[in-house]
Amino acid sequence: MSRAPDEPVAEGPGPEATPGMSSNSVADIDHHLPLHPEAFRILLVLRGKELHGYAIVKELERDPGRPGRVLPANLYRRIRTLSEQGLIQETEGLGEGEREDERRRYFRVTRLGEAVARAEALRLEGLLAGARDLLG
Repeated sequence: MSRAPDEPVAEGPGPEATPGMSSNSVADIDHHLPLHPEAFRILLVLRGKELHGYAIVKELERDPGRPGRVLPANLYRRIRTLSEQGLIQETEGLGEGEREDERRRYFRVTRLGEAVARAEALRLEGLLAGARDLLG
């Protein structure tokens, strides 16, 4: 299953839940792991929403576990990389093709992005379990 990063993603179950899909889907997901922490945070922020860059910054900066402020150059580099990897895609924004500001670019998570974020969460959960064992 191959698609351009900007091709719309059909709603429905993610690739790991699609019957008859090749075993490459697991390899496709694993290929993206481990995620950079900021990339993972961006995927989490975009789950179920379409946001523009400044709104993503504000959401990221609300996270008490994230140190410092978000630098625009770093954010947009991560967004470009996530988009090139097919984990997020640019959208029209606010529905019906209306944008709050035509200069703003809106993004949302793709099905592959959801699957990769889920796999990263499971990977981190395993690391945390090992750390808990270490601490006794």
